[in-house]
Amino acid sequence: MSEASVSHLRILAADAEALQQRLHNALAELDGLTPTMSFRMGEAFASLGSAARTLEAAADEAAPA
Repeated sequence: MSEASVSHLRILAADAEALQQRLHNALAELDGLTPTMSFRMGEAFASLGSAARTLEAAADEAAPA
C-alpha cells in the first residue's frame, strides 16, 4: 500500500479518536439519560474506539517496511 494510503488510514484513526473524545465530552454535559440512551451512547463510544484501533492496526500492517 502506498505511503499516502497509510497516511489516510492514520488520519481516519485520529478522526475516530477525536469523535470519541467529543462524544465523551458531550455525554459528560448531558443529564437525565434513560438507561437505554446511556447504553446506546456507551456502545457508540466503544465503537469509535474500536474503529480507531482497527484503522491504526491496518495502517501499521500496510506501512512499507
